[in-house]
Amino acid sequence: MQEKHRPPMPEQKPADYSEDRYFGGPDSPRRADGLQFGYVPYSLISEHNDSNKITRECYDSYMIEYRYLNSWEADTHITLWNKTFDTPIMVGGLSAIAPLLHPNGMVELAKGAAAMNTPALFGYISNAEVDELVATGADVIRIVKMQRDNEAVLADIRHDEECGCFAVAMDIDHGIAPDGTLYHPTPDYGQLCPKTTEEMAMFVQSTRLPFIAKGVLSVQDAKACAEAGVAAILLSHHKGEIVDAVPPLYVLPEIKAAVGDKMKIFVDCGITSGIDAYKALALGADAVCVARNLVKPYMKEGAPGVENRLRELNAELRGIMSRTCTLDTAHFDPTTLRKKNW
Repeated sequence: MQEKHRPPMPEQKPADYSEDRYFGGPDSPRRADGLQFGYVPYSLISEHNDSNKITRECYDSYMIEYRYLNSWEADTHITLWNKTFDTPIMVGGLSAIAPLLHPNGMVELAKGAAAMNTPALFGYISNAEVDELVATGADVIRIVKMQRDNEAVLADIRHDEECGCFAVAMDIDHGIAPDGTLYHPTPDYGQLCPKTTEEMAMFVQSTRLPFIAKGVLSVQDAKACAEAGVAAILLSHHKGEIVDAVPPLYVLPEIKAAVGDKMKIFVDCGITSGIDAYKALALGADAVCVARNLVKPYMKEGAPGVENRLRELNAELRGIMSRTCTLDTAHFDPTTLRKKNW
């Protein structure tokens, strides 16, 4: 597999530069091509259809009903597929931009996740990159592409099982391009296309690894994934690339009601605090993913920055849990959340 074609970092700051949108700067280390490490997050020309903005509004529409009597210090450990982790806050995919952020690339993300004892998801990367990440001791989950060639997909899954990945995922929202056509082949993978429920079931049955479907935003897809036997679904609009998308939190209660405990439910997109994580978990998620919120500490300190930020997020989550009588991750109560009506 050839080297990834990732977006270049502009030599000049964009016209709409702001500290909230732009990561990096004159003090950032230099890449091999002489440019500084940095990243400008994806955004639309207009905010009208900006799914990230809509998602933020959804998080902020929930308030927390605090409950102090009969509470205690909460336990944030979770168990996923017979393995116990310290927190339900996982590292989300940053593979497309990680080489633009730190000289050691994704390895620092993996090391930070391992130090915090939480799984880490990585977007489509080469087999050699997967091996390198697994060697850090992290619980690695590669997100494979929906290639039209099912044998290519199965080969990726086989590799991940053989090299010791914790689970395997597939981003089901990358089959169709924004113009409605199928994604063209790239140097990294073949043509992409949507998959049927039957094909998903075939992928699930091909491996001993837990299979995660990423990009679910509807009860319809959630039910299809349950029918296919997937181990977990990840609610996500792919960092806002899908315009005017319903926020994951908005559809989460409906999806939880529809699939119950048939599979794990994870939530991605827009989680910037332990408070956000609490809201997702209280509404029915089993775990959440944080990505963009890790960028600045990751750039500044590498693995220690990632670990420290994850610990801060988990401490925030534990604080809300302890103040709502949520004594462990098996006893979240959706009635602790109230929607604003003014």
